[in-house]
Amino acid sequence: FFFFSSRRRHTRCSGVSWARRCVQETGTWGYQDLCKFISNTFKMIANLRFRHIYGDAIREKYDGTEYTTTSSESCLLKGNNTFFAWPWRSTGGGTVAVLRSNNPHRLPVQIPLIRGHAGPIHDLDFNPFNDYVLATGSEDTTIKIWNIPEEYTQDLNEPAITLTGHQKKIGLIQFHPSAENVLASVSYDETLRIWDVVKQEQRSQINIKETPYGLDWSLDGKLVATASRDKVCKLIDPRANQIVHSISAHEGPKSQKFIFLGTTGYGLSCGFSKTFERELKVWDLNKLDTPVSVTSVDSAAGALLPFFDEDTGCLYLTSKGEGLIRFYELTDEKKFHLNGDYRSNVPGRAYGFLPKTSLDVSKHEIARFLKLTDNYIESIRIICPRKSDDFQEDLFPEARSEEPALTADEWFSGRDELPKRRSLRPGAHTAAGGQVRAIKASGPSQELQERIEKLTALVGDLETTVNNLQGQVGERDQVIQELRAQIQQLQTENDTLKAQGSQ
Repeated sequence: FFFFSSRRRHTRCSGVSWARRCVQETGTWGYQDLCKFISNTFKMIANLRFRHIYGDAIREKYDGTEYTTTSSESCLLKGNNTFFAWPWRSTGGGTVAVLRSNNPHRLPVQIPLIRGHAGPIHDLDFNPFNDYVLATGSEDTTIKIWNIPEEYTQDLNEPAITLTGHQKKIGLIQFHPSAENVLASVSYDETLRIWDVVKQEQRSQINIKETPYGLDWSLDGKLVATASRDKVCKLIDPRANQIVHSISAHEGPKSQKFIFLGTTGYGLSCGFSKTFERELKVWDLNKLDTPVSVTSVDSAAGALLPFFDEDTGCLYLTSKGEGLIRFYELTDEKKFHLNGDYRSNVPGRAYGFLPKTSLDVSKHEIARFLKLTDNYIESIRIICPRKSDDFQEDLFPEARSEEPALTADEWFSGRDELPKRRSLRPGAHTAAGGQVRAIKASGPSQELQERIEKLTALVGDLETTVNNLQGQVGERDQVIQELRAQIQQLQTENDTLKAQGSQ
């Protein structure tokens, strides 16, 4: 309907000629087919809850920002209720800037930075259950975990935890959505690795066989999705160390992504067609032979960055180097319908999607983005207008909580849980993630501790045995000395008798 309406509007033809053109452009369709198509389209539009949403940039900005020029597959800008962070420009090593998310102002010439990597930063991620913990992945092959202090006034040079194991630069990292202190990472050494952060242990390693382009956890953490340069999206069981499914999603050679669509049982891939058109494909996770739907986006060159809101079914699509954010909504036919867009003449160097708990629900704000430009960072609110100022239950269903559903040991033992939910109604909840809780490496694991105790006991037994043997050797040495003294005395007496006999 939108296509036909636009054709009529652009050609300025009469209603009769417009209807005739519709019939011509729909091929063999008859009048009844056309009426049915228009009726179904109107019904679909009527069922869209967010067809009137729009974007609004907040006037207050963070001026005077700088950004790294290092190429990365990550969105390079992450935030939570308390902070947001991005790689800062530096001439040597990798540095990260961290600012409070509720205090826009012009930055001074010198600001405190996170320093500690020997190479550029390629990705970063905040702990979803602790606003004050940040993970960074670098070209120096390491992942470092940082505690952000409440009073952040000096450079941070010493990480709380360092994870080592990858042989080449880190590509992407992401925390588990429901288990605490579990981290996934993909590297240019073509491996996916799962980490127990606090114990500083690598628990899984899977060969993905190509350079990584994308990384995403399923909402319950049962699967991990990767996209790579071989044009294949892989669904991986991280605890079984095996690739469960492989999808040849897009024929174009450029970067592509794969994300899970919440609890719908579907996934979304973004990439390029054979003719270099950007496209979206929706996949049924139980039947991955063919896509459920295909949506053409445009013919621009930038790789798409998808941000999906599992609470509302809205997809926000943008790309580095563009000032455009598109708003899609997932229909009952599992196809994404374009509801509108936010346009700006200033291109974004990086974009970040903030958690739902950071929204201003009193202004009917259903999503918020951070946009990094050449010299400032601004916030973009996505608003669904309503006449009433009351809290809107349909716009703000329960969102992810700041409390983990599982511990790392529970998840590694085989348990799966969806993230805990909490109400967005003002005053209904106090955020736990906003409390300062420093992370630190724990002692050895239970198994390792038992081994250490056994070896310590064995060493003690051996020392006791050695001491006993040394005591026995000392007693025998004393007996030998006494025997030698007796022999010497006998020899002396013998020599004396011989001398007397010769006289």
